[in-house]
Parts: sequence; structure tokens; C-alpha cells
Amino acid sequence: MGEWTTLIDPGTADVGRSDIHGIRSEWLPDAPRFAQIAGDLAGQLDGCIPVAHNERFDVGFLVEEWGRAGLGSLKLEAVDTLPLARALGLPGRLGLLAGAVGVPLDDAHRALADTRALAGVLVALLERGARPPSIPIFDPPLLTPDPSGIRQDRPSVVA
Repeated sequence: MGEWTTLIDPGTADVGRSDIHGIRSEWLPDAPRFAQIAGDLAGQLDGCIPVAHNERFDVGFLVEEWGRAGLGSLKLEAVDTLPLARALGLPGRLGLLAGAVGVPLDDAHRALADTRALAGVLVALLERGARPPSIPIFDPPLLTPDPSGIRQDRPSVVA
């Protein structure tokens, strides 16, 4: 399985804390809306075990956007590395946790960079004896839209 990422137009000029996530509103006019990439996202997750750091936030966000897009309800669960780390006495913040287990995290708060680091963090936690309470495998809803193939990369050079 490869990597998949896209900017998403949130439908508002307010993109939140650009100083944290680095996304600029001028990048988004041609970016897809969530409804346009929902089928692509579901296809990427189909049959996989979703992993999140602070599942309540990440999964809650996706479930909310799925519903706002008029796609009905979405049953999505993930292995949450936050309680696994805390159970081992490790830091809760992803950047600190990654450093504590020797996983590089470049460009923190960028979805793809955080995801790459999280994969390494999960391996490190499992190697240290962490055991998730469940292993949820994602099964898309029956009426999931077809993948659109639409995506927009973050600009590689920012002036």
C-alpha cells in the first residue's frame, strides 16, 4: 500500500492556525471538498487497520465530515497510540513521543509527516509491549461514493 494525501477545501476562508499546520487559504480554491474525496479516503482505508494519535479527535473529525457531506453515518474506529504511550509512561504529545522512541518527525502537524511518524511510533510501542484493546478493520459503508481520483498536493516551495 502506498501513500495518499490531499489538501481539502474547508469551504471557508478561515483555515485556522496556519502557523501550526502551514496551510494557506490561497492554496485551497482548487482543492477538492471532503465530499469529493470521501470515496478515495474510504478506498484507501478499506480492509486496513486505522491508527490515530488521539483517536477521539481524528476519528471524530472524519465522522463529522462524512455526515456533513451527506453520506450518512460512518463507523470508524482506530488503534489509538495515545493511551498505549501513556500506559508505558511515555509522553502524550506526538512530537515528544516520537523523539522518546527514536522515530523522526519532520514537519510536525503536516498530515503526511505525522502519519509517517505515527507508523514508526506504533511499531516502537508494540515492540515495547503495548497491546491495543482491539484491532478494528475498516469496512466502508455500503453506499460509499466511488473514488474520484481528485487530489491536490501542498505546494513544495512556499515564497
